Amino acid sequence: MFESVVHHLQHLEFQWLWLWVLLPLPLLLRYLPKPPTSHHYSVRVPNLPYLLVDAPTISRTTPGERRWMLLLWSLSWFCLVCAATRPQWIMPPASEEVSARDIVLVLDVSGSMATEDMQGSHGKLISRSVAMQNAVRQFIQDRKEDNIGLIVFGSKAYPFAPLSADHHVLLQRVNDLRPAMAGPQTSIGDAIGSTIKMYNSLASEGDESTDNERMVVLLTDGKDTASTLPPDVALRLARREHMIIHTIALAGGNQESINLPLLQKIARETGGTYHEVNGSEDSLQEVYQAINQLTPRKMKKTGWSYRQPLFMWPLGVALVGFGVMTFCLWSGRAKK
Repeated sequence: MFESVVHHLQHLEFQWLWLWVLLPLPLLLRYLPKPPTSHHYSVRVPNLPYLLVDAPTISRTTPGERRWMLLLWSLSWFCLVCAATRPQWIMPPASEEVSARDIVLVLDVSGSMATEDMQGSHGKLISRSVAMQNAVRQFIQDRKEDNIGLIVFGSKAYPFAPLSADHHVLLQRVNDLRPAMAGPQTSIGDAIGSTIKMYNSLASEGDESTDNERMVVLLTDGKDTASTLPPDVALRLARREHMIIHTIALAGGNQESINLPLLQKIARETGGTYHEVNGSEDSLQEVYQAINQLTPRKMKKTGWSYRQPLFMWPLGVALVGFGVMTFCLWSGRAKK
């Protein structure tokens, strides 16, 4: 039983522990030397009330009553000091599993993505953009716990959806993708630079997920023709930020339109994987499924505890005690 009491007391702490030094203050005041007083001539008459017939009787407290008053006053003072120290009960920590990986999907929305040279699942030709949207939607649905963001690029690169676990909104943003919505050209270097900015914005906001694994899936069907940030410089920055970049070359029926060595270099130097897709929506979905299997569910536990304030209980006892003493003193004087 003693060990159980000690274990529970470990959850109790006082925010202002030093205020306990006020506890012996009444004793110090009690035994301080009294200031000297000037005495006048006086005569002590102990039986004066009995000499005066009409004089009211003086009520006196018994020794037992004085002991109870002293005990009540001591208890009230103790509770008042205890309340001043701000006692707190440390609640048991709660924890939950959260994703330990942040994924940014970097998607090419240049003018060439409107080319209809991809064989759909029903045998009909569809545009590269439609095939990309179908594969990306399935990938997002498979990554239920991960934080996912979107970067789109054409002639310019833009954040299209912030990193979030709200996949419902994310899927709506994927539905809004259109070829040439960011310009007709291709800017791979700027897209990587925008991805770095998205990750760094989390650090500047003090987000707890800044230590998560940073994974990027970059899909393009063209060569870099419009970047203000050269791809090689963007690659060096990505390595410094410990980003893992998986690259997908959406060749369709024309590989010459894509800078395959650049995509291979990006994947190789960041620890990612390189993939080629030729002419089929199913093959693109298989690539995203392969990336999904290469990066399985990665979770971490986060815990927190909070402090429950307890000062109101000893403060209430102190106020009740002082109130009872005040009432007793007032009622005693009323009888005089």
